Amino acid sequence: MTSPAQNDEPRTISRRRIVRSGATLAWAVPAISVATAVPAFAGSECCDLTVSGDASWADGELNYIDIPLTISNGCSGTVTGLTVTLTICGVDKVTYTGSEYLPAGWVQAGKANQTLTADSNGCYTVMFTYAAALDGNATISPTFRLKSKGYVGSGTRPSGSITAHVAAGACTAAQDVNIVLPQVG
Repeated sequence: MTSPAQNDEPRTISRRRIVRSGATLAWAVPAISVATAVPAFAGSECCDLTVSGDASWADGELNYIDIPLTISNGCSGTVTGLTVTLTICGVDKVTYTGSEYLPAGWVQAGKANQTLTADSNGCYTVMFTYAAALDGNATISPTFRLKSKGYVGSGTRPSGSITAHVAAGACTAAQDVNIVLPQVG
């Protein structure tokens, strides 16, 4: 049974409740700080990544697509954790290629020669990570080679489109580059 006075008085927060809530907050704050504290550039707030490139079916290689890119760090600080995400549309049965087809210093997510699953638009996405740092005001020019198992024995290779997205930590290139893959045959 409660007295009418208990219902009319405002509830106060006990000291124990404040300590308990404070401890909960103390656990939550560091988790947020750790998730956002990894800078893309050592000692710099500058974010000026750019990417350009093109694509073509490799000469004499029916199943391979070469994608040469130029990636520039327009800041004076060093870029770490640089990634390139390529989205390939209009080409069937895209797979990861073996590590021998990656530019020096780059690694891929997933296993070599793994068949990829297309998204609802029929596009495939692959991601590569640069193992080294990219110095300030420097440029690298990797050429990625992807494979399609869709055109073995065919003299015709379709046109397609490739989108290249470059990022380093929280810094992303101002614009993704859209690349046309011309038809052959």
